Amino acid sequence: MDSRLFEIVLIEDNPADVYLVQEALRTTEIRCNWTVLPTYEQALEAVLTGSIKQVDAMLLDVNLRTGSGLDILSTVRQSPTMKDTAIAVLTSSDSPRDRESAMTLGADIFVRKPTSLDEFLHVISSAVMTLLTRRSAAASHAE
Repeated sequence: MDSRLFEIVLIEDNPADVYLVQEALRTTEIRCNWTVLPTYEQALEAVLTGSIKQVDAMLLDVNLRTGSGLDILSTVRQSPTMKDTAIAVLTSSDSPRDRESAMTLGADIFVRKPTSLDEFLHVISSAVMTLLTRRSAAASHAE
């Protein structure tokens, strides 16, 4: 993993999960700036207005209180400036339909949030490493 500073957006409305995701990244060597969008409305507005740019990776909760993360995923994939963003969809759901929908809409990774702390930290940090590795590989192929 290169040593540059990565820009990561987390769309998550559960403060405990926000903390755990950030803690998972603290256990890695990934240097990053975080933008946390804690509501469906804030996330949708940020994507539609283009107020978030140059994002290296996005972590997106499927089940937000006031809307579906899948709607946000669809909007990101239609955005000219964000369509190539590496995205991991996070959920506590076991629904095969959620997985299928997320992958059809263009998620790079579908992650079921583990219930144990150690597993959560490991799974989330691995998912982000995978996203950033794919992003770096795609960028080097484009050059």
